[in-house]
Amino acid sequence: MAKIKYDTPDANGWRLACDDLFLAQFRGKPCEVCGSKGDTHKGRFIRSMGHHVLEKDAFRLFRYDLDCIVTLCLHHHGRSGEKLTPHGQNTWAVLRYYEWMRINKPEQYSWALEKGAEKWDGSWKYKEMYVRLGGEIKEAKFKKDERPLNHAAKVREIEGR
Repeated sequence: MAKIKYDTPDANGWRLACDDLFLAQFRGKPCEVCGSKGDTHKGRFIRSMGHHVLEKDAFRLFRYDLDCIVTLCLHHHGRSGEKLTPHGQNTWAVLRYYEWMRINKPEQYSWALEKGAEKWDGSWKYKEMYVRLGGEIKEAKFKKDERPLNHAAKVREIEGR
């Protein structure tokens, strides 16, 4: 297994830690489509999760914006959703998802259409965002050796566990 790197302010480790911290607030919340708080998949219960309305890598500027998130259960978020899902292989299911957004979340739908044209301005690095999101950093002699401090405990706190 590859080691998670935190050696630069934009390293993958900081991105993963930011995503985990930000998305914790949506885990186990009711799916905005059906109200489910999770689904069983291959014998495991998978809690509902936050879905980025604007694709998170292409629209980094809004990656941690609450307006960019809709809470979905595994069925409505995953690729197996046959009737309505943003990620499915079934084009009709994807179209139905966006139609659902237009009808049921009109302000958020309009927000996404408006913001979708904005470009990343380089205004923050993941390490800085980690602190903005409420994370703490374990200081080290060298900046490249700094890591998240008590990350799992902070995620549990946000999740309400």
